[in-house]
Amino acid sequence: MIELVIPFIFICIFIIFLLPLLFFRRKYGEAKVANKLEVLQRENNEYNPFNNVILKTPDGTTQIDHILISPYGIFVIETKEYKGWIFGGENQKTWTQSLIGPRYSSTKYQFYNPIRQNFKHVKAVQSFFGVNAKNIFNVVVFVGNSTFKTAMPENVLVLRELLAYIRCQTRILFTSETVEKLSQKLSNYIEHAPSEEDHFKNIENNRIHPICPSCGKQMVLRTARKGDTVGSKFWGCPNFPECRVTKNAS
Repeated sequence: MIELVIPFIFICIFIIFLLPLLFFRRKYGEAKVANKLEVLQRENNEYNPFNNVILKTPDGTTQIDHILISPYGIFVIETKEYKGWIFGGENQKTWTQSLIGPRYSSTKYQFYNPIRQNFKHVKAVQSFFGVNAKNIFNVVVFVGNSTFKTAMPENVLVLRELLAYIRCQTRILFTSETVEKLSQKLSNYIEHAPSEEDHFKNIENNRIHPICPSCGKQMVLRTARKGDTVGSKFWGCPNFPECRVTKNAS
């Protein structure tokens, strides 16, 4: 009985104390980026920032940290708050965070490539506005005391580099009328957009009963019949072979 109670206590501690702390840290990092975008807007009202936008997608919803609409394109910005050394590459599936010092004993963590993560947000924005993908910028901003230890693509930045990167985009892609139209469309949508609670419910439902992100249909649990993963379970789209989207069943 004691063996069951102890794990339960740790779960309760995580939910009551640690989960709110992690949520606060994420929001704090996003607030820093939002403040930068507000400064940009005050300097030049051609830029229209939107923060914490939850867009509907075929498989539920996706939460986007920041969307900046301007004549020079739409900037879809993902905020990451990390400390320590960051190792990663544009085409790597996962990146590594290394915490150096006596407190951490050179602890390393892996996290999903944020460029790939933000690509889903870019596709959602493209679908929502119906604009050319070439007019959308996938931007990742690291907030906090972190240092890149590998060469990063130009769209992966630290906070102090964000406004300079945006200002460097000087080619006009949208007329002022189009910027106003796109901004108004998003403003109208936000008034009736799903809440964060709805978004978290969608994440949990999609984990248990995944929806195909391409077709919007409920996926089917299947068994691999060939290859290195033969015998393993995976989720597949019911529209196969027209749609070949799969998800891990683990």
